[in-house]
Amino acid sequence: MSKDKVMGFELIHQGKKVFGGFKNASITLIFSKNTEAHEKDLEILFSGQNLESDESVEWLNKDIKVGDEFVIKVKETDNISPYRVKEKPLPYAEVLAKMTEKEKLAMKLKQFNYLEKKLRSKGLI
Repeated sequence: MSKDKVMGFELIHQGKKVFGGFKNASITLIFSKNTEAHEKDLEILFSGQNLESDESVEWLNKDIKVGDEFVIKVKETDNISPYRVKEKPLPYAEVLAKMTEKEKLAMKLKQFNYLEKKLRSKGLI
């Protein structure tokens, strides 16, 4: 590998190319299918972790459909695609500490409703 080049992955979809990679990185490409009504059916997520800066980044996160085709190439380049830096999530204890009692109850009710719906859809209740 050349000194100035970055090894990573080029994703090609509908003629558009996205290159993801850093000098020291962990790269993730996820195709997901979710049949839950409140979430997207099919989507692609192309993201990574820049291990030098400890930033989580996202190059692509979009809905896809049946019949979409993708080409993935392992490649070296000095021109990575623009990305979005993802905000680091707060630890759960910190999030809870900042919530009012009303917000905590609303969150618990939302969790309960989600779990109840999931159990009903599976015929368990």
